[in-house]
Amino acid sequence: MISFRQLQCLAALAETLHFRRAAERLHVSQPALSAQISQLEEHLGVMLVERTRRKVLLTPIGRDMAARAKTVLRDVAELEDLARQAQAPLSGTLRVGVLRTLGPYLLPHILPELRQRFPELKLYLREEPRERLLAELAQGDLDILLISAAPEGDDHLTVTPLFHEPLWLTMPLGHRLAKRAKLAPADLAGENLIMLEVGDGMRDPALDLCRRSGATEHPDFRATSLDSLRQMVATGLGTTLLPALYVQAEALGDDQVAVRPFAVGAPSRPIDMVWRRTTARSEEYRLFAHLLQQNLPACVHRR
Repeated sequence: MISFRQLQCLAALAETLHFRRAAERLHVSQPALSAQISQLEEHLGVMLVERTRRKVLLTPIGRDMAARAKTVLRDVAELEDLARQAQAPLSGTLRVGVLRTLGPYLLPHILPELRQRFPELKLYLREEPRERLLAELAQGDLDILLISAAPEGDDHLTVTPLFHEPLWLTMPLGHRLAKRAKLAPADLAGENLIMLEVGDGMRDPALDLCRRSGATEHPDFRATSLDSLRQMVATGLGTTLLPALYVQAEALGDDQVAVRPFAVGAPSRPIDMVWRRTTARSEEYRLFAHLLQQNLPACVHRR
């Protein structure tokens, strides 16, 4: 019979492709891990691992077995979490994937409340682009996502709308619109907006604003981060739209740029919480979403 320990060893070896590192991850000796893999191969009657002096490779059946092993291990972990949830909700480990343009500016508003109400919760946070996060959720490497514009019509996902985050116009200090307290879309006619290479939910509302206002996407410049966008604007290369949470945390104190909200017709990006529909922890995740919505700052709008 295949043992749980053998599945752990195979999964760790598949992720590290190195016997020593896999053994260290599982806190066992390298010979013990090698023996577990050999016993699994003998039981199955197939070779799972190609061993050479320089590297470790999984055979095709080894890769398939490792993927299934990860699924089994994840399901067992969720069963344990389900039992723990019955005793104490939001305890144990919660692996959260969040957009790089969102996490550092949203999470400080909720983490103090989480620590106070759920001291046994251990948060693992991973910041990546949207598509990478969705892939890691599907693979079971993450439990929930905080992303913009979750996929529609995906039967494998549960999507909970959280809030709309307004986008503020950011411009050099001497810009013609810097004297105004609030803006209307028509004020942007003729402006060149610098955008992110990876939209993170901001590109579509920005392009929609361009269509409504007569502004255009800057033909020559794009940025890789919100900080880069702000710095490019400060040097006079153009204007941009920055999300409200970032503006509150970083841009309002910058004496090189001016930021202004829109009075009407404000562009915004929708933020959703997403998890696998098959998880046993849905009630916990709904509790997490509710807690997050209860601690939103005033600059965003609950959905």
